[in-house]
Amino acid sequence: MDSVKDVLGKMGKRFGEAARKTENTAGNFWQHLKTGPSIADAAMGRVSQITKVIAEGGYEKIFHQTFDVLPEEKLKKPFACYLSTSAGPVMGVLYLSNVKLAFCSDNPLAYKVGDKNEWSYYKCSVCSPYWNF
Repeated sequence: MDSVKDVLGKMGKRFGEAARKTENTAGNFWQHLKTGPSIADAAMGRVSQITKVIAEGGYEKIFHQTFDVLPEEKLKKPFACYLSTSAGPVMGVLYLSNVKLAFCSDNPLAYKVGDKNEWSYYKCSVCSPYWNF
């Protein structure tokens, strides 16, 4: 009887952990949708971003193409997020490597140069040789 009790206890613990992870993921997804200009725009932006990542060979490849990367630099984790700017939230990817923290927007943004509109991706990075993630 004790072995059945132990097995059921372990299963209950695993189900509890799975439920917490599912709840956390659902909460993060909902927060992501609420942050955007509209829920539909955020959802479509996320689908577009995932499609781009698959088409271009993954986050690692995009990171190396977008930023100057040192030979020993390794991408640790990409995060889909919004960067708050004076013009409003900008959807993109936050890259965490062992050397830098970098952001690149998913779409180019318009800005004025004289009389003309120019387009450029919103990119920024903070490097430090002392970080060790």
